Amino acid sequence: MKYYQVMLEGKDFLIEMDGKEDLFGYFTTRWVKADSPEDAELKAVDLVKKDEHLVGITKNMDGSKPAPIVYLSEMCNVNWFQYLRRRPGKGYSFFPMKDDHT
Repeated sequence: MKYYQVMLEGKDFLIEMDGKEDLFGYFTTRWVKADSPEDAELKAVDLVKKDEHLVGITKNMDGSKPAPIVYLSEMCNVNWFQYLRRRPGKGYSFFPMKDDHT
């Protein structure tokens, strides 16, 4: 198995901040151990999808539109020491999404 640093980007997450619901995106990094880059991506996305905090603050996880999406932004191999220091990773850098319909 190899060790990977996986940066993910999320889009269209409906989140309430300051009493108002808006669409937000985010960047986050997850550190995973996997057999292949494809497996690393799937494991990292799964970690985010199971993050109770993110699921708890997101209002459109029930299938309402727009549906939130998560995809690979960047990935690189790391050595075992970097992996042990960082795994699995947590936190998000949120940014407001602009409404394309205005």
